[in-house]
Amino acid sequence: MATKSFTSEFKFTQKNANGLMNAIENSKKVTHTINQKVSNVNEKKNIDSIMNSFFGK
Repeated sequence: MATKSFTSEFKFTQKNANGLMNAIENSKKVTHTINQKVSNVNEKKNIDSIMNSFFGK
């Protein structure tokens, strides 16, 4: 089976730098909020239980 890899090379020029600076200056601040209860899970048995329920085991 053959696979094909795609790569792109980007050259950083003065024109690109100006575009990047304009994008940074004009970008808007995004605030993220979580609307659900969250909790930290540290015990392996709890993590395994969550993963098993996620994978339907």
